[in-house]
Amino acid sequence: MKETPFSLTFSMEAMLAIEITVGSFRTTHFEEASNDKDLRANLDLIKEKREWSNIRQAAYKNVVERYYNQRVKEKAIKVGDYVLRRNEASHAPPQGKLGPTWEGPYKVIEAHRNSTYTLETMEGRQILRTWNARNLRKFHF
Repeated sequence: MKETPFSLTFSMEAMLAIEITVGSFRTTHFEEASNDKDLRANLDLIKEKREWSNIRQAAYKNVVERYYNQRVKEKAIKVGDYVLRRNEASHAPPQGKLGPTWEGPYKVIEAHRNSTYTLETMEGRQILRTWNARNLRKFHF
């Protein structure tokens, strides 16, 4: 019961322009009364078709998420490692579309629970707040 986006939106199948000018089975065997009945039946079924489409979409997203999560390997950050910090997380002023997304490097000086870390700059100045591992990326010289 695969549905096209067109049929889910307009409750009918799309027809090519060439089918109208040259003719096809659909255009030569077209009956107005039968078509009206089919359109009414499709209107009754459109909610069900959309629900099935949403269910298939959610199932597909779950499969993709599971596939991705199986292959993601978290890299452990240890004290003494160098990391880059995400610009979004540090609330740096936006530098446009081509601006950098990471800043640093910073040195990890303390590890806390829940994957949070205290950082210091390369000059040895400690950064006041802690940073979550999601906003850090390991940096190699």
